[in-house]
Amino acid sequence: MNFHGIIPPVVTLFDEAGNLDLELNRQYIDLLISQNIHGILLMGSSGEFSSLTSEEHKLYVREMIKHIKGRIPVMVGVGHTALKEVLQLTSYAEEHGADGVLVVSPYYWKLSDEQLYRFYSIVANHTKLQVFIYNIPLLTGQNLPVELIKKLAEAHSNIAGIKETVSDFGHLRQVLTEVRKVRSDFRVFSAFDEHLLPAQMIGASGSINGSAVFAPEISVNLYNSYQNGNLALAEKNHQTLSKLMELYTFTPTYFTAMKEAVHQRWFNTAAGHRAPCDVFPADLRDQVAALLQSIKQEEGVQL
Repeated sequence: MNFHGIIPPVVTLFDEAGNLDLELNRQYIDLLISQNIHGILLMGSSGEFSSLTSEEHKLYVREMIKHIKGRIPVMVGVGHTALKEVLQLTSYAEEHGADGVLVVSPYYWKLSDEQLYRFYSIVANHTKLQVFIYNIPLLTGQNLPVELIKKLAEAHSNIAGIKETVSDFGHLRQVLTEVRKVRSDFRVFSAFDEHLLPAQMIGASGSINGSAVFAPEISVNLYNSYQNGNLALAEKNHQTLSKLMELYTFTPTYFTAMKEAVHQRWFNTAAGHRAPCDVFPADLRDQVAALLQSIKQEEGVQL
């Protein structure tokens, strides 16, 4: 399946004791699919992959892919500091029907360009799945150079694209410009919500953005309206997304606020968290509620 458009990097829902709630996750994914998303990312940063054991990761991936049943393309995050673990998670995702994997650079140590090239090459050679590079210098400690990305794309046909979680929009533009000189089919996805429209305007394939986990219709409407030439509607949705960027300021672990927004919109139960992320500002729920309410009132969005 071809990845494009709006791909929510879903949060992983726990019960109040911090255990995986598989049934609630199934309901959540159905709600997202009902909003006409174009694909889905399991076990990304927002999916809290770093808080799960390998066994939990595999259980969640297996059960969610089974539930999705091919309705939309599925990308699976396979991030880990150990390459052997990355390869095992990649094989597991492929075995259970994923359409692609999202591979973040090994974090903790800063690696040379040659080491990063070796890492991504081994992963690409290990699988027939579409491999998407995940560039998130905020959490890995290093930005992937454009020339490295270009070299990987040229050498490996199954390195299909990249998710650019970068504040420097110029880097995203350079990747689009340079890599497509050697790979016209290479897909670049923006990540920060306020980058969705400008990235579309310079040729990005879509967005894997945070607010899509609880308000996917705003991003879907923006993407579709731009594709259909309705720039006025695209601009209106862009303004709404820009206001939702406030959510990233509520707590250092973004997924904590995102998860709260998911529960406030769709579920009557309290959001479950896992230590140490069960510690968050006392007014988080009120902040999220106020933001959602302001979007409803000022923008007319029915959240």
